[in-house]
Amino acid sequence: MDVILETKDQIESDFKVFTENRVKFSLKRLFWLVRKIKVKYSSVDHAKSRCNQNCIIELQTFDNRQIEVSFTARDRRTALEMGLKKVYKHIQKAFNKAQRYGRLSRHVYV
Repeated sequence: MDVILETKDQIESDFKVFTENRVKFSLKRLFWLVRKIKVKYSSVDHAKSRCNQNCIIELQTFDNRQIEVSFTARDRRTALEMGLKKVYKHIQKAFNKAQRYGRLSRHVYV
């Protein structure tokens, strides 16, 4: 599983390591379903709202499905946490659907 981190601003090396570790930890049960994960951070300029940190998580599953989740929160850590919760639910749903209809690829276990 590859974790790719992208941002327009400079990001601290500690936060980069935190992001990689958090992604790997939160998806540790379903890591074999995921090929590549891309995490993008950006700032949203809204005068009226306090939520201005956006986190976009894109991942590619074993059967080449693209799942993209976006979450906006006050800070980057919260946006990452909430986005990973959404991603986990989407991966579980895709896995359960594949199991139910017998579409699980035999190349997954090879």
